Amino acid sequence: MIDIEQKYGIIGKSDAIKEVISSIEQVAPTNISILIVGESGTGKELVARAIHLLSNRKNKAYIVVNCGAIPSGTIESELFGHKKGSFTGAVEDRKGFFEAADGGTIFLDEIGELPLETQVKLLRVLESGEIIRVGESIPRHVDVRLLAATNRDLKEQVLKGEFRKDLYYRIKTITIHIPPLRERREDIPMLAEYFMIEYADRNNLPYKPISPAAMKILESLNWQGNIRELRNFIQSVFILEKSKIIQPETVREYLQKNVGYLDSDHFDTRFPVRMDKDIDKMERELILQQLLLLRQDMEEIKTMLKQNYYMLEKGQLSLTEIPQRANDIENSAIFSKEILPVEDKSISEMEKELIEKTLEKYQGSKRKTAQALKISERTLYRKLKEYGIQR
Repeated sequence: MIDIEQKYGIIGKSDAIKEVISSIEQVAPTNISILIVGESGTGKELVARAIHLLSNRKNKAYIVVNCGAIPSGTIESELFGHKKGSFTGAVEDRKGFFEAADGGTIFLDEIGELPLETQVKLLRVLESGEIIRVGESIPRHVDVRLLAATNRDLKEQVLKGEFRKDLYYRIKTITIHIPPLRERREDIPMLAEYFMIEYADRNNLPYKPISPAAMKILESLNWQGNIRELRNFIQSVFILEKSKIIQPETVREYLQKNVGYLDSDHFDTRFPVRMDKDIDKMERELILQQLLLLRQDMEEIKTMLKQNYYMLEKGQLSLTEIPQRANDIENSAIFSKEILPVEDKSISEMEKELIEKTLEKYQGSKRKTAQALKISERTLYRKLKEYGIQR
C-alpha cells in the first residue's frame, strides 16, 4: 500500500480519514469522474491531487481551476478556449483549461459556482469528450478526467434551480466526503505537530513542541475553518510563544484576542467542559473526565515505579536519583508505557532498541515511527544520528 499520508500530506489516524484514504486508493486507477464534498478548509484539493498522482494519468497534466474566482463573462473562454476575434480582447487563438489538460486530469474546485449556461457545455464535454472554443463551431476531442469539489449542498442547489440536475447526477456517481475537523478531533494533535514542524523548517527556526495542556485546548475547539484555520493558528502561536514549548497561556492569549474562538461555535477554554449543556450532562462529563485523568496518572505512576525498581536492582539508579528520575520520565516524550526492559541494558541501549524495533514495525517510515513513540520527527532524526541508526 502506498503511504498516502506521508507522500501527499493527508494527515490523520481517525476512522473517517482512513475511509477517505481507502476511497482514494479505490477510485484513483479508474477514469470515472469524482465529486469531492467537504466544508471549506478540509483539504479537498489534497484529495484531488492524491487521486491524480495515484492514477494512470500521473505523468500527464493536472490543471486546477477555481470556478468561483473566474468572472462569469470569461469562464467559458477560460475552460474551453476561444478563437481570435471572437470577442473584444481575443487577439489570438487560445486553448482553454480542458485542452491544456488533454490526456491528464482537470480539477474544478467549487463547481457549484459555475453559471447554468456553462454547466450545459460542461455536461456535453463529459458525455461526448468534445469541446468547442468560443467563436468556433468545430468540436475538438479531449481526453480528460474530471475531478470536482464543492462546499455547497448541490442537491439543494438542484431543487432551487441553481444547478443542473443532469450534471449533478453525472458527477455524483462516486462521491468522497471529507469530514470537518470537529468530527475527527483525534487527528488534531498529528496535524498540529505536522504544521509546527513544517513552519519551523520552512523559516529555519527552532522547533517548538506543543505542551499536553496546550494540545488539550486545541482538541477542544471546533475549528470552523477546519485544517486551514488550524494551520494559521499554529503559525500565530509559534510567533507569540517566547519559550521553547508552546504553553497553554500563549494559546489562551491568542484565543482572548480573537473573540470568535470563544463564541457558541467554539469551546470556551476557560472551562473544562462546554457550558451550553444541561447541568446533569455537564456533571457527568466532568466526572468522566476526572476519572480518565486519574486512570492515566495511575498508569504513569505504576510504569515509573516498575522502571525505577528494575534500575535499582541492576545498579543503574541510586535511591537519591529517584526524584529526579521521576521528573525526567514525566517530561520525556520517548518513554513508552508499552515496553518495559527485561534485559540488563542501559537506558541508551533500550532507547536505541526501541527506536530500531519501531522503525522496523513501520517499514522505515520516520513519521509513523515518531508518532508511535510520541516524539517529533525532529527529535527522531536527532536520535537516529546520535545512535548511528541507518534507515
